[in-house]
Amino acid sequence: MSSTFVDRNIRLGFQLARDIVDDPSLLDEIPDGATVVLIPDDDAELAAANLRQGIAAFRAGANVYLRHMRATTARED
Repeated sequence: MSSTFVDRNIRLGFQLARDIVDDPSLLDEIPDGATVVLIPDDDAELAAANLRQGIAAFRAGANVYLRHMRATTARED
């Protein structure tokens, strides 16, 4: 995965962390030990790459949790 994808996924990860701080009940949706795969709705290229990674993890036996990330919640800090 390219460093551009890594940077964009880091931003998504920070957004998920902020969302959890705002609403801790979001953690209840994520199974213990799951691989969390973030799917942005405003970046088709990253969404496709992340879905491929999620499918690969699932095929390898991981418990995979897909999280749709809306662009309206994304913030640049």
